[in-house]
Amino acid sequence: MEMIVIKEKMDGIIKGLKHWPALLFGVVVAVIFLLVIFTYQLRSSEVAVVKTLGRISVQEEAGLHFCWPYPVEQIYKFDRRIRCFDGLAGKLEETSTSDGQMIVTQIYVVYRIIDVEKFYTAAGDEFICESLLNDITRSARNSVIGRYSIADLINTDTGKSKLCLIEKEICDSLRKASGVLGLKIDSVGIKKLILPEKTTEKVFARMKAERNVLSEEYRAEGKAEATRIKTEADNAKRTRITLAESEAKGIKGEGDVLAAKFMAGFSEDPGLAVFLRKLESIGKMNSGRLTLILNTDNNPLGVIKDAGKNISDGENK
Repeated sequence: MEMIVIKEKMDGIIKGLKHWPALLFGVVVAVIFLLVIFTYQLRSSEVAVVKTLGRISVQEEAGLHFCWPYPVEQIYKFDRRIRCFDGLAGKLEETSTSDGQMIVTQIYVVYRIIDVEKFYTAAGDEFICESLLNDITRSARNSVIGRYSIADLINTDTGKSKLCLIEKEICDSLRKASGVLGLKIDSVGIKKLILPEKTTEKVFARMKAERNVLSEEYRAEGKAEATRIKTEADNAKRTRITLAESEAKGIKGEGDVLAAKFMAGFSEDPGLAVFLRKLESIGKMNSGRLTLILNTDNNPLGVIKDAGKNISDGENK
């Protein structure tokens, strides 16, 4: 009898153990369900707006957080990383410059959320926010570009292009207007700049005219430089000629002084002067290839005769 009772208890335990997997699965599902209802997860790049019975609070700390189920609390998560917004549908739009030229532009805006409470109050979600940002960007672009001419946007001389200044002014305008959205504008740039066909022809004509003006300026500068170089060369030439003439006069003066000294010596002995002149004349006639037969009675060959006579007189003595 006792064995039967024990067996019945064991059978009851075994039957109970067969239901444990189902019970365990039910517990796990219940825990997950409770976690989903009473908690929410935030990434490090996210920030949450917690709306508790109409009162708004902000949660910025990443991790798992407790919350009351809807409708007591409502959780709105937003990404606070940097975003690049380049416009909605119809990104390319025509804009008029100050000189009446039409251009097609596309602007990109780099922004991020810094005040999520203000962002949620003003926009509510990213799509509405970017719609508002698109309107603000369009207004700022038209206002800023309308103050500049086509030459300020497109110019062959990079020093005259004002694209960077235009982008900065659009960025400053957006920063003032986007403060109510809780955004921070990091940068603004012109992504595309397209000229219609009529405007392109006018721009090319203007650029050609500018190039012609530059070429004329370069030619004038070249002529002026050539004239300057020629003038400097002429001045240098005249200066060197003047120095050479001065040196020649100095050398001639020194020669005249030496000649005066020799003339003074010749005046003391005229015969020596005549003798030297005759020797000089004989030296000039001796070309090395010419043989002359002349009478020694004629000058300047008389010096040879006189020299021979003197030698004979010396031998006789």
